[in-house]
Amino acid sequence: ALNTFKFSSKTIAIPLELLQDSSIDVVALIQQRVRERIGRHANKQFTIGVGTTAPLGLSVAAGAGKTGTTGQTLTVTYDDLVDLVDSLDPAYQTDALKFMFGQTVRRTIRKIKDTAGRPIWTPSYDAGMAAKTPDLLLGYPVEINNHMPVPAANAKTIAFGDLSKYMIRDAMQI
Repeated sequence: ALNTFKFSSKTIAIPLELLQDSSIDVVALIQQRVRERIGRHANKQFTIGVGTTAPLGLSVAAGAGKTGTTGQTLTVTYDDLVDLVDSLDPAYQTDALKFMFGQTVRRTIRKIKDTAGRPIWTPSYDAGMAAKTPDLLLGYPVEINNHMPVPAANAKTIAFGDLSKYMIRDAMQI
């Protein structure tokens, strides 16, 4: 079944005087804000939606590749990350593999150091600001999505894989 879901920005009241203001393009500004509002809501549903009253979100649909030890709800270890990467079936390993998590998890991971005291997180500035290269974690790019679940018991807080394979049917442009 292909369930359908509709996202809306709700009604926006715009004073006529504002529309008549010639110093700024009010219509373009409002269109941009509406697109952002709908996009943020859609991203949330595509990330954590339960699949019945909202789309089936990535964090709900994904299998668990690595589960933290009992009681480990607020920390991530280097071994956890290695186990997560190695839990991926070789049939699904492509050149597009990446991590996805929120800023809370990023803050935790950026503090992990190897046995020599060096951070395992490689910021993109190593390649220069103009290179527009992504931050790397264990050699893989990182995508920040603040709609990913925060660390908690039974929460899937870190996604890893070829996220382009997660399909979303979008019937209309925003």
